[in-house]
Amino acid sequence: MKRVTRSSLGLSIVPIIVMIGVGTVAYAFLEGWSLPDALYATIITITTVGYGDFSPRTLGGRLFAIFFTLSAIGLASYAISNLAAVVIRWEHDRVHRQIQEERMAVIASLSNHIIVCGASPISRKAMYFFQRDHQPMILVEQNEEKLRRALLYLDPEYLQKKFGRYQDITQAVDVTEDEQLSLEELTKRVHVPYLMADPTDDSTLIAAGVAQAKGLVATLDSDEHNLFAVVSARALATQMNNPSLRILALVYDDKNGPKLQIAGADQLIFPEKGIGMQVQSWMINPLMGDFWMAISFNAQAAYDLQQLTLTDHPTWVGKTVTQLRDQHQVVVLAVWRDGQFHYSPAAGEAVQATDALIAFAPKIGQQSLQ
Repeated sequence: MKRVTRSSLGLSIVPIIVMIGVGTVAYAFLEGWSLPDALYATIITITTVGYGDFSPRTLGGRLFAIFFTLSAIGLASYAISNLAAVVIRWEHDRVHRQIQEERMAVIASLSNHIIVCGASPISRKAMYFFQRDHQPMILVEQNEEKLRRALLYLDPEYLQKKFGRYQDITQAVDVTEDEQLSLEELTKRVHVPYLMADPTDDSTLIAAGVAQAKGLVATLDSDEHNLFAVVSARALATQMNNPSLRILALVYDDKNGPKLQIAGADQLIFPEKGIGMQVQSWMINPLMGDFWMAISFNAQAAYDLQQLTLTDHPTWVGKTVTQLRDQHQVVVLAVWRDGQFHYSPAAGEAVQATDALIAFAPKIGQQSLQ
């Protein structure tokens, strides 16, 4: 009722009630009708029904009916349009609340997921690979346009339209309709939950599930914002009994790297160094660069460089490097044991339960590694 009285509908209902009262009294006085008959005549006048069973007979009644009808029709039309607008708005709000509740329920159910703070170009690429490897994640970004753009880049259909025919401009496809989708519609298409909120705020990180998250990636637009996100995430993870939370932070200025590490970042990402390595690789070792591209960016590639732990593959314990290659197509490049890498292990080297393997192996879903 409060919403009705405060809305434009409430402002139009009151004059109509007044008008009904005025019309009833005027008809009763001018025409000598009873109050029920006068009320009846007023209603059919306002609604423009006009059955003809009641019509003014006196000059005063007819003059009143002329001005009353003109005023009543305009006011009634205004009230009806306001009623329609209010109903549509209420329905839109109801649907929006339902979508919000469903989205928050999905977020609340997340566990062992990655929290991506900031919808930067780098985080978009990272999320693409998280999605490809079926890693649960949530995107936190307070800018709606950046958020929408990041979700769009997780939609294979949109990427195909946007970039699939970039070599032949005559085959370009219009993506305007895709780029105008709402955040709710995009979320349904890419199945990635989001929070449109400040990633450096403690309450936002709590809502994103930092207590049960596997990791957090800080890819905001400055080292300062990344520092705030890292400090908040590490403090909350410690407080909420999630000390194993792995935090990665983007670093734009090398001198800020130590500060981010002290704040709690487990790994720093230097975009310029990574790009420099790619340039060097393709210039000096082009085949190695092509190989890396083939296994990293080709979603249909059957093999990939992977980190494999024996706790996830207990049946491997005691098997030799040769047996892993012959039986599971797992080519072991290095073994992480006792806090260090053992490169190019011997063919007869047996793996242990506490080992972690760096291996060239079939992708998850391409072939069972068990």
